[in-house]
Amino acid sequence: METLGAALRDPACESCAALLPEWGRIKRDLASARGNLDALHGTHFTDGDVIDGFGHLVGLILNLSTIAEASATGVIRENADVQNYLLLARLAGLMREQAGLISQQFAPSLVSRRALTPQEIQSVSATLGKIEQLRQLLQPNVALLTKELQADYADMDQRFFGQGVAMLRTLRANGERPGGPGITLMQLGEQYGPLVLPINRFRDDALALASRTIDDSLRWHLIYLIASGLLAILLTGLLVVMIRRFRTRVIVPFSEAQRFILDIAHGDVSAQLPAKHYGSEVAKLFAALDVLKNNDLQRRELERERRRLISELKTMAETDPLTGLLNRRAFESRAHVLLSDKRNTDAFVSLMMLDIDFFKRVNDTYGHESGDKALVRLASFCREAVRSEDVVARFGGEEFVILLRVREPAQAQVIAENLRLRLHQETVTSTDGTAFRFTVSIGIASKACAGDGALDVQELLRRADALLYRAKQNGRDRIEASTLG
Repeated sequence: METLGAALRDPACESCAALLPEWGRIKRDLASARGNLDALHGTHFTDGDVIDGFGHLVGLILNLSTIAEASATGVIRENADVQNYLLLARLAGLMREQAGLISQQFAPSLVSRRALTPQEIQSVSATLGKIEQLRQLLQPNVALLTKELQADYADMDQRFFGQGVAMLRTLRANGERPGGPGITLMQLGEQYGPLVLPINRFRDDALALASRTIDDSLRWHLIYLIASGLLAILLTGLLVVMIRRFRTRVIVPFSEAQRFILDIAHGDVSAQLPAKHYGSEVAKLFAALDVLKNNDLQRRELERERRRLISELKTMAETDPLTGLLNRRAFESRAHVLLSDKRNTDAFVSLMMLDIDFFKRVNDTYGHESGDKALVRLASFCREAVRSEDVVARFGGEEFVILLRVREPAQAQVIAENLRLRLHQETVTSTDGTAFRFTVSIGIASKACAGDGALDVQELLRRADALLYRAKQNGRDRIEASTLG
């Protein structure tokens, strides 16, 4: 934390100062969480007290992730290699978070020496699914990695995805027995901890490679800057010479020609044109100016191309690449805009959370490519079911979110029911030509709009997620809805 704080105070980083208040808050929360655990020493405490104390510590990881994401926006966006390395590092960081989170999910059962509850089993399975999704995102880039990162990935693939994930699956299976998984929390840390280390190495090496690439890019930019300065000096000198030559080869001849014309106009028939011969210097001057114009046109074209690329990168950062919907980060900013729009007179805000039923079964039966087709089809239906000003986003995996303003909560339920029934009429063709259908479960949380637009979207998300979970429990392919307040 102190190293991070020193980096944020670096005067060379113009955007880091804005992150210091968040860093200070996290540091205080960390000290408070550790203080709560230290206070248990020498006193009577329950297993739940210890597990809850460590839960507060684990919860701080997501807050630190937000600082990392905000800091990453200051990198050189024009360099595709840097973006690729940072993406790999971010995926590895997310994988490390999930790998650490899953051990906390086992903790209550291991400490209490009891069987895993159905909710704990579901949480462990969901985390394993997220880890597998992150692995799928990493795999397409493996062939393009450097030898160093390929070696790191091979080690991570063997130790964590091979031994580590197999160990977790075994613990999950054994956790259904009355006595639980059969090992202590300390034994889990000793056996599982070393298997997670390859993720850290892959992440750190990707970040180091991004840093080296940025340094190389900065050196080349400095070279280009110096060369551009020298070129500007040379062009300035050339322009001075051209001006002098223009005066002697163009202005003077035109002046003599004017005098000759005036002499003729006054009847001086003895007026003669100057005998001095003038060559093609004037034409050469205009040719040189044409070269300068072309250089300026090329520079402007490069500037337009740069702005276009920056705009595309911004769109990529806010868009889910598979479905074309907004991602979670973009959803939060668009949700703020929707809630702050005073022109909209609808009295309620409804948030739908959709999840494809038995999506893992679809992937296992028909293949991941067919699963992707189902996701794309559902995304298309979501866009068609709502208005252009409503916010539709993919939160990850098979989970989608729709935020919309409605006159009354029942309007959102009608939209959700139409979407659910439409899926009953649609089929998806798998890669082997087999047609299949899929259904969705939907949770809808609604709340009356606040006059100042200060509606808590996170509260709606939590409630909609709970309603979605209830729909899953009550048989799937159904809608659960409620109105807050």
